[in-house]
Amino acid sequence: MLDDAGELAPKRGPALELALFLGSLVSWVSSRAGQDSTRTNVPCRRRPRAGRCGVEIEAVVDPDSGHILWTCPCCGDNGLIHGWQHTHWDRRDTTDPRFPTRPDRCAPSSPRS
Repeated sequence: MLDDAGELAPKRGPALELALFLGSLVSWVSSRAGQDSTRTNVPCRRRPRAGRCGVEIEAVVDPDSGHILWTCPCCGDNGLIHGWQHTHWDRRDTTDPRFPTRPDRCAPSSPRS
């Protein structure tokens, strides 16, 4: 769903909605790395019986694979997100020695003299 520059490829429609949903999960989970809570503020996207489920998604980073595992505790919708590291939605504290530094494209510019 990302182009070669790491930007969202879909510009409208269901693919964009899915990309925004997954990006929201990545942002929420990665900004809370190491915390025990799995409840996010991201509402479920599923629409069973013509209504929106809307219950907050539960998500966690799998410590072995680094994948984000998510599920809706109400309707059971679930999934796995991989390849999220170093994207625009990755909110980990990169000063934490447990996390590798971001690629050079994210490095701060050198000061001007």
